[in-house]
Amino acid sequence: MQQSEVTESNGQAAPDADALQQKIAGAGAEEREAVFREAVRSQAADILDHTTIDDDSNFLEQGITSLKALELTRNLMSLTNVEIPLVAIIEHPTPAQLATYINEAYTAEHG
Repeated sequence: MQQSEVTESNGQAAPDADALQQKIAGAGAEEREAVFREAVRSQAADILDHTTIDDDSNFLEQGITSLKALELTRNLMSLTNVEIPLVAIIEHPTPAQLATYINEAYTAEHG
């Protein structure tokens, strides 16, 4: 496994983190948030064994456990290169809210 890949719960390699980070770096704020939203939805769907997750799906209502929340934050940190505390899943319990948080953290870290 390459360093830039994340292993999903099903053992498959997730999208290449380097490619995603390049896409994020070249995007404007709104486009970047949409990229983060897609990454959150994709990772959450994989971890929760759902086909899809909506922007407004509540992680807790979808059955996320503390272990799965940890996996989600670790995968997202590897993909986005943004520090995401575990509590962010509780404080920002939907993909849209978590993506906004990640976008704001990215902007604070990278200007």
